[in-house]
Parts: sequence; C-alpha cells; structure tokens
Amino acid sequence: MKKILLLITISLSVFLSGCTPAVVDIDDDPTLNAYTEEELRAMIEELIPDSTVDTIYDLRSFQDAITGMLSVARTGVIGVISTSELGSGSGSGVIYKQIGTTYYAVTNHHVVEDSILMSVVYEKNGILFEIDNEFITILGSDPTTDLAVFTFESEEEFSVIPIADSYDLGLGEFVFAIGNPLGFEYYGTVTMGIISGLTRYVEDGEFNATLLQHDAAISPGNSGGALLNINGELIGINNMKLVEDFVSNIGFAIPSNTVRRITMDLEDDGIVTRPFLGITTYAQVNVCGTDYGVCVEITEGGAAEAAGLIDGDTIIGYKNSSYDEFRDVMNFNDLKEAILNSQVGEEIELRYIRDGVIYISDTATLGTHPDD
Repeated sequence: MKKILLLITISLSVFLSGCTPAVVDIDDDPTLNAYTEEELRAMIEELIPDSTVDTIYDLRSFQDAITGMLSVARTGVIGVISTSELGSGSGSGVIYKQIGTTYYAVTNHHVVEDSILMSVVYEKNGILFEIDNEFITILGSDPTTDLAVFTFESEEEFSVIPIADSYDLGLGEFVFAIGNPLGFEYYGTVTMGIISGLTRYVEDGEFNATLLQHDAAISPGNSGGALLNINGELIGINNMKLVEDFVSNIGFAIPSNTVRRITMDLEDDGIVTRPFLGITTYAQVNVCGTDYGVCVEITEGGAAEAAGLIDGDTIIGYKNSSYDEFRDVMNFNDLKEAILNSQVGEEIELRYIRDGVIYISDTATLGTHPDD
C-alpha cells in the first residue's frame, strides 16, 4: 500500500507541477495551488482512511495489568475449614460484599455441608491467620446449585470481588482460577486458562445446574474459589472437575449470574426458591422439526401456560426484567440457565415458533417450583 501511495503521490506531483502548459505561470494564477509531497500524502490518506494501519503490541503493559489485577483479587479469595461429625475438610471462598467490618462470602455447599465448626483462613505478609467460628455465620446453603453464603467479622482489609455478567462470556476468553488446591500449603494459587464451554448442564444427585467449562488447573481445595475474567471480576465459582486417567483440564464453575441470584436468596432468608416455567422437554432432542430451540409440552399451572404456549411450541427466546432484549434459546441448556437466573414473582416473555410462524407470548409471572 505504501508503494501505491508513493506512486500516486509522484504522479500527482508531476501532474500539478511538471505537466502544466508552459504559457501558464502558476505564480500568477490564483486558481492553481502547489502542494508538497506531505500535503499530497495527507490528502490521499484522507480519501483512503484505511490505507495504513499502525499496530503496537505492548506485552509488558499487558503483563503488568494482569499481575496488578491478581494482586488485588487474590486478597478477596480466602480459605475455609469446615468440621462436621464426619471430619474436617478445607476449601476456598470468595468475598463479594462488605458492610462495615462484616464480609459476605460465597463458597460451595459441599465445602460447608453439615458444618458444626468453621474457620476462615487468610494470608498476610506470607503468614497464615485464622478467624474463629465465633465470628462466622452461615446464612444458608443450597445443594441444587452447590452454593453457600456465610459472613465473618474482621478488622482486616480484604478485597471485594465484583460480580460480572456471565452472559457476556465467549469461548476462548482468558480466565484465572484462584484458590487453595490441596490445602493451605498452596494458599492462593493462581492458574490460567480459557472458557471451553458456556452451558454444560450437569445433574449429579441433588446437584442440578448449568455450568461453565474451563481448562484452568483446579484440584481438591479449589472448591468454592474464584474464576475471574481478565478484569478481575467474578465470572464463576469453581466446584468440580472430571477426574479420569485419560482426561485433562476439564473443570467447571457455577456461572456468576447463578451465583448472584442464589446469594440474594440465601442472604434474604437462607432458603432458595426456584421459579417454575411449567414445561417438559427432551434435553438433547428437538421433536418439533426445527434445528434449534426447545420443543415443549406444557404443564398445567405454570408460567408457560399463562403466557399462552401450547404443546408442540418451540421456545427460541426468553426475556425477564433483567434483560433489555430476548436472550436466544438455542437448546435446553440455554433455557435451563435462563430459568435458573430468574426469580419467583418475576415477569417473563417467551419467543416461540408455532406452525412455522414466530410469535411473542403474553407476559406471565413465574411461580414457585412445586419441589420448593
């Protein structure tokens, strides 16, 4: 491109200065102007604004930004020791809120399940300190999403990690896991990876939720720890991984939008009440003849029935009061996560296909799931 610009510049220079008829004196004719090469180049680049692009990669600045972010975020991830009648175990927790000297933290349900004694471990100047059970209160715990919320009192200064919108995530985004793998000898370990999957539906015993998949290294003790984006915001709570001899780096985290909703419920009254859409479907098969969306049968008394849907409709969009626009529903995992991230009493709308025509439903209010 620079050669082209140079040729155009030279040609225009010749045209404007060397090819003018001899009988014309450019100094005497005010209608003619003489341009320098720099002026001609500027004119050409203005006409072709995308002709040249200068890009500078400053890797040192990028590295400094990452290490700076992690030095702050790391003090918002703590250690958790929980003792039940069956013994003691350790894990991690994430501070997401502070009121005075009271800190609110989220961890996994399985970390504090049946806890009768609990303590918080933190690091300062390379030394580990412990906050005793008398300063800790478990507000509630939910086995279905594997989340628990507790508070602790301390005069120490901890970082509060902001919660991001996990719907903004994309495959391949950098993520950072912070936690305490294999106990506190490796306190505050940081590992890095990418988002490998956005909606992995997992059902295991009482657990029933949609998870983020990532490949940042996690181990026992990382449970309840933070999964952060490049800005140091919480995008998930690490809770499990696949453990097989022939499997590597398949880890999972509870999405931050689910974390936000569950922590609100547990803070409120220690109980999670789930919204009820009122549909049944095949999780991985669409029998309505479309290659996307969720083909449904309607359960009596649910929000889907109140919205006007009937058996055989295919839900392709979901909107609640938190969304300015419909969220696309490409499959069951998308719909499951959207319902999990809604609240009882919230108004919703559905976009659906019926007989090949796309409709938007009436507004309906989510009720409480019958199991709750």
